[in-house]
This record gives sequence, C-alpha cells and structure tokens, in this order.
Amino acid sequence: MKNKNIFRLYEIVSICLLVISVIVLGYHIQMSIVAYDQTYSAPLGLVILLDTYIWILLAISLLVLYIYVSKKRRRSGLSLIKPSIIKYLKSHKLRFIIIGLLTFGLLFILLIMWIQPYILYHPNHSEFAYERLIELDKYQSYEITDENYTYHGFGYVDQLQTRPTIIYFGGNGESSAQTFYNYDQSDIFDYFIGYNFIMIDYPGYGLSEGKTSDHAMIKMAESVFDYVASLSYVDQTQIYVYGYSIGTGVATYIASTRDVKGLILIAPYSNITDLFNTRLPIFKGLGSLLIQEEFESNIYAKDVIIKPLIIMSKEDQTIPYELSMKLVDAFIIEPTVLILDSGAHNEFLDHIDVLDYITDYINQ
Repeated sequence: MKNKNIFRLYEIVSICLLVISVIVLGYHIQMSIVAYDQTYSAPLGLVILLDTYIWILLAISLLVLYIYVSKKRRRSGLSLIKPSIIKYLKSHKLRFIIIGLLTFGLLFILLIMWIQPYILYHPNHSEFAYERLIELDKYQSYEITDENYTYHGFGYVDQLQTRPTIIYFGGNGESSAQTFYNYDQSDIFDYFIGYNFIMIDYPGYGLSEGKTSDHAMIKMAESVFDYVASLSYVDQTQIYVYGYSIGTGVATYIASTRDVKGLILIAPYSNITDLFNTRLPIFKGLGSLLIQEEFESNIYAKDVIIKPLIIMSKEDQTIPYELSMKLVDAFIIEPTVLILDSGAHNEFLDHIDVLDYITDYINQ
C-alpha cells in the first residue's frame, strides 16, 4: 500500500511544480515582450522562444510526469485524497473552512511578498545593442566597482574638457546598451550637446552584477554618483540626476542625499505602496507591511533643496497621473511641471516638447 500511496505524493508535488513553472514561464514571456524593441534582429516570437525554452521544456516535462503518475494512481484504485481525510473534513466543516481560509491567506501573503520583484523589475541585456555600440566606438564604457559588485554602463562624454553631467536612471525594462543604441539611432543625444550623459545598469541589468532590489539599486546609485563626481571631466557643481519610471525613485533619493544641480523626473510616482494600491487596493494599514520594495519618493522629496522638473501624462496607464501629482505636492520647492494630455508610458520621448523642456531646464 505504501508503494501505491507514493503516487498520491508524486501527483500533488508534480502539479504544484507545474503550476509554479507555468507562472514563471508567463513572467519570462512578459519580460521578453517588455524588453523587446527594434534593437533585436530576430522576430519577437523567436526572441520569446530563445528566452524561455528552458521553462517551456520544464513545464512540458512536469506535465508529462503529472499525467503519468495520475494514470498510475487511478489504475491503483486510489483517490487523490485519502477517504479518511475526506470523512474527517466533512465532519468538521467549520474547522475545515477556518483552516482553509488561514492557509489561503498565508499563501496569498507569501505570494505577494515573493512576486513583487518580478512585477517591478525586468532585468535584461541586449547583446545586439551592446555589440553595435562597441562597433560604433562613439561612447565610453564604464565599470564601476564597490565593495560588493561591479556595475557596467555607457557614457556620452567628452574627456578633454570639464562639462555639466547628467546621470540617467532608467525604467524597469531598460538597459544601458539598449537605451544608448536607441538614443543614437534617434539622435536624442543631439539635445545634450555640451553635456556628459552617463547611464549605468542596475544590479542584475545589462552586465552589472548583483540581484535587483530597492536597496541594491539605491546603493548602486550612490556608488555611481560618487564615481561620476570624481571624474576629471565632470563639473562637480553641475551634476543633474534624471529618472524615468522606476528610476525616478532612485533619482529622487540621490537628489535628497547628494549635492545636485537639478532633478529631472519622467513618469514619477509617490511610493511603491501607492502604486500597488492603484492595481489592488489592499495595501493599507497593516496591509502596507506586505510591500517589501519601497522607493518612498514622497519622503525623499522633503529633503530635495533644488527645483525639480517633473513630466507626466494623463494617459499613462503604468504610473497614474494622480501619483505623479501626489509627488509634486511632496517637494518643499514647487517643481516645474509639464503635463501631457496624451502619450502612453513608453512614449514620452516621442514628444518634442519633452526634450525641449529638459534642455530648457538644464540650460537655465
């Protein structure tokens, strides 16, 4: 009987692992879609297949295992759950309901805490864009090392003279190679003539080491700022920090702890708790303790002593306009604000007004 009962265990374990593998597969598919753009030479379908084939094979293997042990269990005349357990549950319905609710609640809490980084961060590296940048030989590559990790990135710089410098903290789907290649192809660097422009990848992004989290990104940003400020061709009195989407939290933190000339924020948010509540309004009161990734921009803003530039869109479905306005109100010095009536979350730089506002801000 023991040998037969083992099929119950195998079936339960295999179905649990199958569900987990399908969830992870879905995440990787979504991440591939988010990271995909014209910098890839292959069609989107092929890119998704190359990025996820291991998880596809794992899910198929687990499905085959589940079907096999399920057939074995049924041929042995066993039910998936022991009859004695079913009998016990029927005679203790209230206890069963309470235990079921507690179990569901615990699993839900663990799921919320586990899934946050996967929702917020989409680490990626575009080998195609990286190779094109190396071939172009127009941009400076960087390796910045702190006591734990080495971070990589690119810079549009002039090492022969001291210049004002912009440090860019990108969105959750950006990597330095991809962003620089896109900027190069779109001639966006023409708007920053006379300025150094530097972007270093977050931990886990591009070629940077480490695991992505709010604390890791903050620590990396501090190391990056201090390194950039030490460069001979950087005017330490004219360093601007520029953040986009998730990067606005990083940029606002640096502006609150370092001496910066200006702060540029595109599609910013008040904090991650507010952002999650726009999707599922349960993270209030004690529920807010479930949020592990913080980025409390509205708190950092109180220590920013320069006038920021904030750009937002009323049609942004990723970072709601209301959260950007909430951050505007948190600064002690009233920001310069540009509100677009149209434009999705990834379309800000398609608006000439946005680049004009940025250049006007840094040139004032």
